[in-house]
Amino acid sequence: MVWDTDSTPISNHRFRNLRNRLLFFYCLTIAVILGTFSAAVYLLAAHDRNQQLNAHLYQVAAASAGTLEIIQHEYEELTTEDKYKGYVPIGSDGMPVPITLSQLMGKYRAKSASQIAVSPLTASHQGVEWYNAQRRLMVREGGLFLQTSLPSDIPQHGILMQSGNIRSFTKPIYAASTTNAAQVLGYVRVTESTVTLAAELHRLRWSLIVGVVTVSGLAALGGIWLTRESLRPVVQSFNQLQQFTSDASHELRNPLTAIRASIAVMQSHPERVHPADVEKLTAIASASAQMSRLVDDLLLLARMDQQAPDQSGWRRIALDELLEDLVELYHDRAEQAQVSLKSQLLPGVEVNGDAAQLQQLFTNLLTNALQYTTAGGTIGVALQRMGTHALVTIQDTGIGIAPEHLPHIFDRFWRADQARSRYEEGSGLGLAIAKTIAQRHKGNITVQSQLGEGSCFQVKLPLAG
Repeated sequence: MVWDTDSTPISNHRFRNLRNRLLFFYCLTIAVILGTFSAAVYLLAAHDRNQQLNAHLYQVAAASAGTLEIIQHEYEELTTEDKYKGYVPIGSDGMPVPITLSQLMGKYRAKSASQIAVSPLTASHQGVEWYNAQRRLMVREGGLFLQTSLPSDIPQHGILMQSGNIRSFTKPIYAASTTNAAQVLGYVRVTESTVTLAAELHRLRWSLIVGVVTVSGLAALGGIWLTRESLRPVVQSFNQLQQFTSDASHELRNPLTAIRASIAVMQSHPERVHPADVEKLTAIASASAQMSRLVDDLLLLARMDQQAPDQSGWRRIALDELLEDLVELYHDRAEQAQVSLKSQLLPGVEVNGDAAQLQQLFTNLLTNALQYTTAGGTIGVALQRMGTHALVTIQDTGIGIAPEHLPHIFDRFWRADQARSRYEEGSGLGLAIAKTIAQRHKGNITVQSQLGEGSCFQVKLPLAG
């Protein structure tokens, strides 16, 4: 299980990142709300307009259905009576071709087809067709028609269909006072173009999109001011806390130095110390030394929090040489703890940085590994290249870290119960300092650990150009 921990204290850079995250989520929330609202408005508008179009088709179909018997009677009269012979053209199949409603009514104004003047179409985007009971088209009117025959299965209440950009409603017409399918008089099909509706919905869709983008942009501008103002008191409080930590750590060093010097003088003259007070002096000396380390660590962290990395003093550092010196330095201590300390260092790996800080980074990690590795265990230090970065791995076979503790191990003063019960002298700042130093060198630390099996810390630093 691997965690890329990011729990070092917040710096000005951290506050900027926090402000950016708050602004991002604020804008995202506004955009989601506006987007959801706009989508709902669009869907409701589209549904309403489609319902209006359907209602219009139903209305025209109902009105046209009432004229079917008259139209059918007039059409049959034109196609059967001799006095109208030639009025209706005959198709290639020998059957009369469909005529317009204007032509049908024109028989009352003319007696021959040559005298019929076809009236202009009443609507170019609509059309009405009347069919007889045998599904043969008799009369049509309008300027828009489907070039397909009627559906094979038409329910009693009619059928609504969409074909491309044409919507049609087909309704069967029954004899009076019956709905028996065997007594169908004919059919009416009403068609209408959806091009105008689609263009209208397209304009609405783009209007909503532009509106969402515009309002989101205005909300982002307001969010910049809002997040800055909301973080201002937090930044002030944090700066005051940083200053207090720095001042307190600095002021504590003098009295602690005096205490340690006094204890050292007393311990250097044991004949002046009552035997019953020897253990007390030893305890005071140990506590003051631990307190001094804690104060030094706090002061170091406070300074790193307040100051940006000063790269003017950085130089090229051979990591293999630095790590080799540390391994030799800790070799005796590892032998005393009956722990095997091994190294596998790739030569020629260089990084830019502060040698003292990098040495402290790896010293803290080695110290942590030695503290929590039991006798008979192994600690391995490895250095290798990984693309444009140097990768330092410090792996031990110690007590390991529970999964629920992994996100917190780089927090200041945080220590798991198992670690606390085994080692009491640490300040709880070693890993926090290591994380801070790695980040100041534009690197990071990841940790992989299993409880009872050991831990593996990896430090990734950019190679020197």
